[in-house]
Amino acid sequence: MFCGEADEVGWYTVDEYDIENHPDLMDPDWQRHAEKEAWVNLRRRRGRAKWRKRLTTSALVVVVVAGAGVGLYVWGQSTSEKSTDADLGAPESVVTTEAAPTDLPQEGHVDLTRPFDGTPAQNWAEGIAGLTVPAAVKVGAFSAKQVGQAEDQVKQAIAVAQFDPDTLDRHNPAKYAALVALDARPDVKAHPDGYVIFLADGYHLLPVSPRMTGAMTVKPGKAGELLIHASYVVAYAFDPGDHPVDGPGDLDPFVRVGADYTVRSGSHWLASSRGLWVDKFSSYFDSVACTNDDKLTPAFSDHDYFATSVSPEPGRFDPSKPMPTQDNCHGTPG
Repeated sequence: MFCGEADEVGWYTVDEYDIENHPDLMDPDWQRHAEKEAWVNLRRRRGRAKWRKRLTTSALVVVVVAGAGVGLYVWGQSTSEKSTDADLGAPESVVTTEAAPTDLPQEGHVDLTRPFDGTPAQNWAEGIAGLTVPAAVKVGAFSAKQVGQAEDQVKQAIAVAQFDPDTLDRHNPAKYAALVALDARPDVKAHPDGYVIFLADGYHLLPVSPRMTGAMTVKPGKAGELLIHASYVVAYAFDPGDHPVDGPGDLDPFVRVGADYTVRSGSHWLASSRGLWVDKFSSYFDSVACTNDDKLTPAFSDHDYFATSVSPEPGRFDPSKPMPTQDNCHGTPG
């Protein structure tokens, strides 16, 4: 306890000139502990940014047969019964109606059955249902029916890329590759991380559906082309297992995507080039470990307390706002 002079009521006041030399503060063990705690707080809010532009004469991403169903994730991996700052119970699939915060808390209580509570994703819809798709109407030379089919193709590709277990857990891009034009498949297979999400080896999601918010817009392109833009954010919740967590930011990474798709049809294009293409794809990862550039890794796995941290950009969880431009892991765009 600090020493000082007693006042009239018996409380002790510390001499401000002597406090820095107090024996407790000079203790080496205490100093190491304080230094570590300071860096633990600074390591929060990690982000990674990726910008990829696909410009080809033929293409990048096509649809399969209309009506083919998208396999949704079976959220059933086992959840550890051990967590120092979290409650476990029967999984719930509940979206709250209370106003959600605009930022991701880095400290606070976490309920592993409702891991998105108290985060920007708490009121978002589950899975692909969170993507708003406009009503299919005639656009340029494309009929309302063709526009609806094109929208379904983009929606299906996003669902496979972001939610399908073969993609996420088994790191298999085959389903996504099957949705793209024949001429686009080699690039998907060569650079799958530019199109889909892979979870890091050894890490699994909680048995709670990821949350999503975002929208799709459609406009005419050149002859035989329909342009579709998708802007969305997906929130995942990892099972921390035995890892201690200080708050939602430790286990809830957010992935923001902005993608320009082109649907090509008609005699202007070779058969192998007709379908859905990705002309531009950019993504931003928030509250992730900075140690893995190819797979989605939760922040609780990152023990690099001395990694660079920059102030997060406002609106980064709102897909209607500009895409963040800074990489919080490295300080510069990735």
